[in-house]
Amino acid sequence: MTLTTFAARSFIALALAVVPAALTGCAVDSTDYAESDEQDLVAKAAGRFELFVGQDGQTYFHLIAKNGEKVLLSEGYSSRKAAEAGVKACQKSGADANNYDLRQAKNGQYYFDLLADNGEILGTSELYVSKSNAVKAIGAVVSVVLASKDIANAPVQTASFVAFKGIDGNFYFHLRAKNGQIVLQSQGYAKKSGAEVGIASVQSNGTSEANFELRQAVDGRSYFVLVAKNGKVIGQSQLYVTKQGAERGIKAVVTLLTDHSVSQPE
Repeated sequence: MTLTTFAARSFIALALAVVPAALTGCAVDSTDYAESDEQDLVAKAAGRFELFVGQDGQTYFHLIAKNGEKVLLSEGYSSRKAAEAGVKACQKSGADANNYDLRQAKNGQYYFDLLADNGEILGTSELYVSKSNAVKAIGAVVSVVLASKDIANAPVQTASFVAFKGIDGNFYFHLRAKNGQIVLQSQGYAKKSGAEVGIASVQSNGTSEANFELRQAVDGRSYFVLVAKNGKVIGQSQLYVTKQGAERGIKAVVTLLTDHSVSQPE
């Protein structure tokens, strides 16, 4: 273990000891939470592991919290059986906050990996605008892992926008592809109407590759953001192992939105 990793994990342990766990969305930097957001998280956290087949033919899993938010995405597996074994490893390692490795992207945002005993990456989080939010999210993910026992196939029907309210009280949406994969996550909005405007903005701006920016994390992984005409980031992707994977992800989102058959949230 490197000195940097040791220091990060020590920070996580200290934060979890003194700060109630509260999961926040990928772009809202709020360090003060209302008392209602600090209720027993385990009671709210029961979610599910979802399996899906990616464009590369490999099998992945999401960990979806009860509110619909994706809190972890796995690496790719060669078969469904291997992915199911990955879920079991995630359930084992994810119950211990010491198995989460806090990292920073080049733009200053934070994310974390869930590591197996052998150091293999089992799952990766969304991106967070502050270190404190990422640390709080680790505590929330631990609770979600402990409470989530179900394994199901990701919904495979039509592509759709899915809106949800985060544990931080803000409103979010994500975009699901036809294979069930969540390919784009929104910023946080104070009101549901703001999220609805955000969906319209994604539909308007997401049909051109010129509106996407490719970015890198410090460990070589890549991701992309969708930028509106005013320069505001309105959505961002998962982390990809390679730059080429992120580039394929951009093309997939553009194709999805150009098709104009994406279902709207209720």
